Amino acid sequence: MADTIDLHMHTTCSDGKKTPSELLAMVRRSGVAAFAVTDHDTLDGFREIRDLLEPGDPELVPGIELSAKIGDRDVHLLAYLFDPDHPGLNLQLEEFRKKRERRGRMIVERLEELGLSVPFEEVEKAAGEGVIGRPHIAEAMVASGAIHTYEEAFRKYISNSGPAYVPKSKMTPGEAINLTHEAGGVAVLAHPFIDDMYEQLPMLVRHGLDGIEIYHYSHKSSDVDRARELARRYDLLPSGGSDFHGRESRNSIIGSSPVPMAFLDDLKTRALQIRGAQ
Repeated sequence: MADTIDLHMHTTCSDGKKTPSELLAMVRRSGVAAFAVTDHDTLDGFREIRDLLEPGDPELVPGIELSAKIGDRDVHLLAYLFDPDHPGLNLQLEEFRKKRERRGRMIVERLEELGLSVPFEEVEKAAGEGVIGRPHIAEAMVASGAIHTYEEAFRKYISNSGPAYVPKSKMTPGEAINLTHEAGGVAVLAHPFIDDMYEQLPMLVRHGLDGIEIYHYSHKSSDVDRARELARRYDLLPSGGSDFHGRESRNSIIGSSPVPMAFLDDLKTRALQIRGAQ
């Protein structure tokens, strides 16, 4: 596995179940040559792991999964190889953090109206230092005894069609791609077949999309073939990763997809081109 990589995984800083140090230990055991921590709308996990790296560790690639919206549909864009200290990027991420907390409080208020008492302190406890999201609210609902299982929280209350759902405040895809490019990075469409997001490729390409996720834990071999064809059709760079969360409902394993190092080499070349054009 020394020549394979994994460019999609999450920590407790967003909606993963493993702390950054725990994730790093798993990455070391996996044998991948390079990896990206792509927490949702935060670089906290990336920064913590960067500080823990030792000589001989796999290469850590700057990464993040940015939340964007097309009408009432979510689109997730993976940004790589950007400057993690870019002022504009970090200002936007801080705004995301504030808006996520306000959204979390609104969801808890709606749950209260539905007769479910979920102390917001439990949500904050579940999130720890991470950006508050619905997985943390689901965990708080279980911890407070409001419901029995994590899955029940989404199924009955906080899914996109649930009675306590509150939409995220998100960028447009064009804004997310522009922000990535301004920070010197490349933008890749995550899991293109979830919610048929591949249908938006013509629009995303017009906004400057650089790549598409070929390998993902949800992809069957036929999906990999379809994604490769889409990459050829739209002149997009291939990428891939496990989308590891460490949750029972996500059966991904770090390094489980045969993502070649050549994918990262091509992404690096594109990032250099973007920075050279600025």
